[in-house]
Amino acid sequence: MKKTAVICATVLASCVILAFGMSKIIHTPRTVTVRGLAEREVDADMAVWKLSFSVGGNILQNLQSDILKDTKVVEGFLKEHNLSEKDYTILSPEINDATMNTYSTNGRRYDYIAKQTILIRSSNVEAVKAAAEDTLSLAGKGISVNSDWDGKVQYDFTGLNEIKPEMIAEATENARKAAEQFAHDSKSKVGKIQTATQGLFSIDDAATGLEYKKNVRVVTTVVYSLAD
Repeated sequence: MKKTAVICATVLASCVILAFGMSKIIHTPRTVTVRGLAEREVDADMAVWKLSFSVGGNILQNLQSDILKDTKVVEGFLKEHNLSEKDYTILSPEINDATMNTYSTNGRRYDYIAKQTILIRSSNVEAVKAAAEDTLSLAGKGISVNSDWDGKVQYDFTGLNEIKPEMIAEATENARKAAEQFAHDSKSKVGKIQTATQGLFSIDDAATGLEYKKNVRVVTTVVYSLAD
């Protein structure tokens, strides 16, 4: 009897464990993980430009007056392009003393060369763009604007927070459409959101030569439950 009771108890326990395991398998929720993309092209709303030019001379006092004179000319140029004093800052000039270099005396034209930079930072993007495209007119006034990479206009977009909610909603909606397509193919129905993760926003130039146009992009990852 004791042996029979032990066998019965073992069988019963096995049935309970099996039933519990089957219950877990049957009630394990099915999910689908999808990604939703939202993209938007926007205009840059901030322009930063290091407008710099060089002035050479052999007498420091004369060099100083030449720097001030050319700076006034450049300020007039900026005002002609609808940029006021609040849009730019005149930085201290960098002066290179060539007389201190004993290895470059032959063929030296100037003892002193100054680099003057005017830092322009303005929300008037169109005005900065127009001025940057018209620097040749400064050459006609004897001022050669440096055109290296550091002198290129940098365009930025600062209004991300204003479009974030709409773009996240759009990305989430696109994710749901992908989930609905998956559910349709598997003869299921899309349920509630289980988890959702917002990816990082990226802001890139729309294309080479269109740096004043920006492409804003975000991808969200959403996990939906599925039901029969």
